[in-house]
Amino acid sequence: MIYLIFTPEGFEEAKSLVLEDKATLWVNDGVLSNEDLAKLTTAGLTVHTLTDKIDPSDEKSVLSALKHVEQNSAKTEIFVEYL
Repeated sequence: MIYLIFTPEGFEEAKSLVLEDKATLWVNDGVLSNEDLAKLTTAGLTVHTLTDKIDPSDEKSVLSALKHVEQNSAKTEIFVEYL
């Protein structure tokens, strides 16, 4: 499973599921604290930072990020934070 998260609040809501699912995580820059990043990498999760800052309330921006993740990931389910 892949989680596409754009805000710190979205990460906090999904954190336990991300860890439980051993999911791959794609996030906006600045979403994760150093502590969160260390915890995720220690748990063996893969974390990617999106190259562009995505506005989760902008549908086109979210779809662009989703397309990028789909092109750079194996086929699997993707959970997308969307406001």
